[in-house]
Amino acid sequence: MDNQVENEVKDIFPLLGVGPKILIAFTPFMILFGILNSYFHPVFRITINYHWIFIIGLTLSIFGILIFIYSERYIKSAYRTSELITTKIYAYVRHPMYAIWGLAILPGVLCLFNSWFLFLVLPIYYLIVRLFIIKEEQYLEKKFGEEYINYKTQVNAFFPKLKKYKPN
Repeated sequence: MDNQVENEVKDIFPLLGVGPKILIAFTPFMILFGILNSYFHPVFRITINYHWIFIIGLTLSIFGILIFIYSERYIKSAYRTSELITTKIYAYVRHPMYAIWGLAILPGVLCLFNSWFLFLVLPIYYLIVRLFIIKEEQYLEKKFGEEYINYKTQVNAFFPKLKKYKPN
């Protein structure tokens, strides 16, 4: 691929991918659930010992942030060189930065609020991610062709597989 086409493609899909769009679409739901939670908090409070909820929330959040930073650093180098990443964390999940938000960071932060009601936003987050990554996946298929299609058939987009991806 020549430099002009590469630059045009990078303009279409910036380094952050569809992440900002996901954030914009998800924010109203977080605000709505936050308002409802603050109004009805006594009803939604998790009744087990808050110390355990706090420890779980903090652990999930820290773990998630570390994985997010790791994924972000790894994808930056591949983005600069325009290569498809299928190793390290990307050998287990195609979109680790979106996945780690839904599987660790958000649940961890939600634990800190001590409300089971707030966890109802997680399926909404998942649906928004699935909706927005369609364009990103189409772009990757167009750019990397059969290599990406093969990768896509063996590695989940959001929920990590325990089996590591091995290219044919």
